[in-house]
Amino acid sequence: MLEYKWFPAGVIDDSFRNLRIDIFVKEQGVPLENEFDDYDMQVPHLVIFLDGEAVATGRVIPYGEDTVKIGRIAVKKDKRGLGLGEKIVLELLRKSKEEGAKTVIVGAQTHAVGFYEKCGFKLLGTPEYLEENIPHYDMKLNF
Repeated sequence: MLEYKWFPAGVIDDSFRNLRIDIFVKEQGVPLENEFDDYDMQVPHLVIFLDGEAVATGRVIPYGEDTVKIGRIAVKKDKRGLGLGEKIVLELLRKSKEEGAKTVIVGAQTHAVGFYEKCGFKLLGTPEYLEENIPHYDMKLNF
């Protein structure tokens, strides 16, 4: 059974903290001290639980008057291929639109550009850049 749980700003829950450590720090080599930032205390986080296990996470950051940035999208390695990435992104988009966002941006890891295009995002046309030594492209979706 899938359960979607929003953690309010100011709450750092082990469910999304541990997912991000497993995926970004251990799997992708992001230094632990760089993985968590000031936004983690300032914005809500979403976690999807599958049969009680945290399997996917993401967050939404205000990024201007009617724009938000989604990020830290992560799916547990042994649960990839089940559509959980799309589910987390679509819920982040739904909530963002519900709260008045007109534009959503994402810094997509290069290997995930096709995934975000399937979710409705388009490349901004800016050059590829490195974030934590991982190639990224900026993408945008307008409601």
